[in-house]
Formats: sequence, C-alpha cells, structure tokens
Amino acid sequence: MKFFLYDETMMNTKAKITTEKLSAMSDIVSQKAQYIKAAGAATPNQITIAAGVLIAVGSSVFKTVLTNLTTANLDTGSGFEMGTDYYIYCCDPTNGSDTVDRDEVFVISKNSTYPSGYTADNSRKIGGFHYGKCRYVNALGNPINSSGAENGSGWQGNVYNGIIPNSVWTTKHRPKCDDPSGMVYLGNGLWGDIYLSSDNGSQGLQSKYNANPITGTEGLNWYIANEKARRVGKRLPTYAEFCQAAAGSPEGQDGNNTYAWSATGNTGRQKTGYVANAISALNIRDLVGNVWKWLDEFCLDPTASAWNWYDVLGAGYGDAYIPSNTALHALLGGGYWGGGVHGGSRAVNATITRGASTAPLACGACVTRSKQKGRPKGQPLFSGRIEHGISKQK
Repeated sequence: MKFFLYDETMMNTKAKITTEKLSAMSDIVSQKAQYIKAAGAATPNQITIAAGVLIAVGSSVFKTVLTNLTTANLDTGSGFEMGTDYYIYCCDPTNGSDTVDRDEVFVISKNSTYPSGYTADNSRKIGGFHYGKCRYVNALGNPINSSGAENGSGWQGNVYNGIIPNSVWTTKHRPKCDDPSGMVYLGNGLWGDIYLSSDNGSQGLQSKYNANPITGTEGLNWYIANEKARRVGKRLPTYAEFCQAAAGSPEGQDGNNTYAWSATGNTGRQKTGYVANAISALNIRDLVGNVWKWLDEFCLDPTASAWNWYDVLGAGYGDAYIPSNTALHALLGGGYWGGGVHGGSRAVNATITRGASTAPLACGACVTRSKQKGRPKGQPLFSGRIEHGISKQK
C-alpha cells in the first residue's frame, strides 16, 4: 500500500510525516557509505561522524551535525586499549519521548550489543573500529620515514598507536561476514584480517590480538584452513591479494626480530601482533615472518612426469590426475619464524603439498568482499565492475 501521499490540508494520515514513519524506512539514511572516518595520524585517537545522517533509535529519529569523538566518549575507562575492537552507538536520552527535544548522545564501547548506561531499545550501533598499530604512509599509501621520505632511512620503524583508519566500518561500509571486528578495508571492495588467524572456539577462525596463530600443530592444512575460513564468511587470499595486503611490511632479518618474527635462532611461532614493526602499509600484522600463510592457489611440481590418477585428496573426496602423488602444491606467503631475510611481502613457498599440517603452516590475511546495502544514489544498476568472488559488501 501507499506509505506517503500528498495532501496540502494534511488531513490524510498518509500525508503526515512522523518519526515512526521515518524510523520504519531505514535504521540509518546517509548519502555517504563512509559516514564515520578516523582523523588519522595527526589526531590518532579521534573519529568523526559526518553531518546530515538520519539515525533511527527506537521511535526517535536524529539528524547528525559534524561530530568528533574521542576517549571522552567511552562508556567505561579513560583510554583506548591496544588490539581492541570498539563499537559506536547513537543513543536516545529521551527514551523515545515525542515531547522532549534533546540531541542524540554518541557513545564508544567495547560492548558489541549496547553501551553501558543504555539498552538495546534506546541505542543503535552505527559503526566501529579497531585500535592498534598503524604505519605512517604518504598520500599514495606508501611507507614513509619520520621526515616524510617515501621508503627513506628508518621507514621500517615509523609506526604509531591509534584508531586504525581503514578499520573504521559503518552499516553501509563493512565486510560481508557477520563479524567485522579485527578487519581492515584493503580497497576495491575487499576486506582483510588484521591478525593471523587463531581458533575462534567454534570450528572457525578469528582475527585477534595477542593470540596463538592456528597452525599445523593443531592439525591445520590447506583444506581445513579453507573450511574454517568459510564458516566465518571469509576465504584464503590469492597470491596477488596477499602481496597487496603485505606491501609495506619490512623484510625479515637473520639476526634479530626487530621488523618481523624471523630471526634464524627462533624455535617457534609468536603471539599475533607481538612485533610492533611487523605491519604493512594497510595496517595488517605479521604477514612477514612468524608462520607461513596458506594462499588460495596451487602449482605443480615441474620435475614430475608420471601422469596418473592418485588418491591424495583424502578418503571420499575423489582422486587427482597429476604427474606424481606429491606433485600438487599449495602456495604459501610471507615467510616463517626462522626464515630470516628470506621472509618478505612477496615471499612465496611452492614446495608444500596442500594436505601438509606441520607447525610453521598457518592462515593470514583471510579476506571477504564488502557488503552492499542497496544501490547508492546516482549509481547505475550495473556498474560493469567484476567481482573477485571473495565476500560481498554488506
């Protein structure tokens, strides 16, 4: 049925614009998908909400003005904590009253349901961000040193603590997977995990700070890594995507762990995010060193020539027609804990079979597409953009 009608006398109830009608149209109405943005390196603990955004909270509707949020807007505590996800809420101090005129209240909280002091009925989650390590970059997104020189002397250690700019998400700019925490936007509709994958306790993967990366020690192989990623709406990256995500990560070193967990004397994996400088230009941690990262691509052993059917895919999964029973290899990226200078943002290993489950083999930079929320104003129905098959924007 018709929701609105034109009636100059305003006698027809369908002609009346009410907060109830506006709130029924959408939770949030904004001309910009990214209506929340981080201030950046100059003000690393500040985030800005754009003006002109309509936000429905219960039966109330608020229109935003340009608003800067800081630690002063936290519901509990006095500062942001390293490696933590935060959620931004628009709260109604009138509790839905249609006679009390008060402005909305913005609250930042670690609580993913509603902030302290409010309820699910008088608050609405409008976005969030991750607080952690960030790399200083120029306008082109390339690493710079403290003097601003691209890849200048000392660029490897030029990092800071702050709201990770490309981790900021909104209801209209976010990954397709259900949980956007611990992720950053890579560009071109693609999101990636900030941290190496760890076990989420529910047969899936998670991106968490200071966690043990899941590896072959826990029985992880290429097949299981794919299954676990799928359960949380993600997938393994291709080699090209890995290189994009890892770009700007310093190369490993033989004699120290200053820029990556890579020293040749290391004997095992390290917690996620342990090395402060092991961070890419897109603010993803540990893609160089620590553990090899499974990639979503195969290659064949070029020396093999005994083509035949081989039962190497696991019982009940069919056979592979390949040149030997060990010829099918999965690519791994980035290097591992004892790889030294061999580890880097383009480092690749093509010697491992996809069913291997040894200690240095793990997951990193699991990716998903952006989740689309309808069609932006002025955008054609078909834009001609080719999807990469990751996970789509919500």
